[in-house]
Amino acid sequence: MKHLPFKLSILVFLIALLSGFYMKLPLMDNLIRAFVIYLVFSVVELIVLLIYNQTLYAMIKTQLEARKEEAAQAEEPVPVENQQLENN
Repeated sequence: MKHLPFKLSILVFLIALLSGFYMKLPLMDNLIRAFVIYLVFSVVELIVLLIYNQTLYAMIKTQLEARKEEAAQAEEPVPVENQQLENN
């Protein structure tokens, strides 16, 4: 899973390169076109990964804060008035 973005970007580059050969473009034009497509795809891929990581980080952070609040509430001592009412 770690190498999936790299493999996808290489696959996009190769598909762009092969489609250029199919369209019978000159070699330099084909390489430049494939490289530009590769760069655009890589930037889009990085943006998607950044958004995913930020949302995952925010979700984990809110879960951690909720657990801290629950732990703090569990550690609160019961007020004396409530203890007396419970004993009666």
